[in-house]
Amino acid sequence: MKKTIFTVTAALLTVCAFAQEIKIKNDEVKLDDKAVAYIEGKKPNLQILSLDKQYSVSAELKFLESTGKRWMILKSAKSGKTNEVDYKKFNPLNQQKSVIEAFIDKGFVSADGLNTEAIENFINGESSGVGNKIKNEANAASGKQKRIEGYQVVIDDAGIIYSAITKDPNNKKIGNIKIVSTTALGVQKYEVYDLDQNLIGTWYNMSSKHPGYDKFLYEELITFDNKVFKIKYESSGANIQYRISGDKTALNIVNELIDNGYILQHQGIAR
Repeated sequence: MKKTIFTVTAALLTVCAFAQEIKIKNDEVKLDDKAVAYIEGKKPNLQILSLDKQYSVSAELKFLESTGKRWMILKSAKSGKTNEVDYKKFNPLNQQKSVIEAFIDKGFVSADGLNTEAIENFINGESSGVGNKIKNEANAASGKQKRIEGYQVVIDDAGIIYSAITKDPNNKKIGNIKIVSTTALGVQKYEVYDLDQNLIGTWYNMSSKHPGYDKFLYEELITFDNKVFKIKYESSGANIQYRISGDKTALNIVNELIDNGYILQHQGIAR
């Protein structure tokens, strides 16, 4: 019981630590109405200063246009070295507050003011690699999109799947996708079959259990060999004009299967 109470108390303290009210006025940063630092300059180049303004660290706000992902490059005025940091969350309408929230998240600022030691240790320490990670993820997404375009997947109104990956130039059929259940919120479950009517994958919208799998699935596709892929619901066609041929979620499900080596056709034979 004591351990449980301690755990709950610790969790509440953690929540409270991130529930501080942040106010920025005339460059002064306040946490719960207590002045803790200053933030000056104009985006994308800002300076975060201690209350006595004897210490400062610069923050260059970075933005990758192709994905909308953002991060910061912090630079030490003492050593001239830099390191990259991501945001806890980002609000384009209040970028100064977003910077301070990231500083709180990293332990760089608190009710006691700037933690200059923590800031310097981070900047002069091992590279975080945040910028490269964001760029690599963007490149991977771009590469995946190009691969998917090459599959040339088309779904007709009957749910029959066609793709350019077939070797037979006269028969582009590779399988079938169908809607299993719907609600007022849209499609809740799709199933994908190969040409022999073997079930290859099942996609769930709301949190659901799948036979033989012990975790709940939410906006996820599970294959016959229990591999799971995240696919967001596009909420397309939840009206009387609905046609599965124009269903983006159905198309994304099939493309995800193909991109992960499930070419359908006679996939079930290999089980």
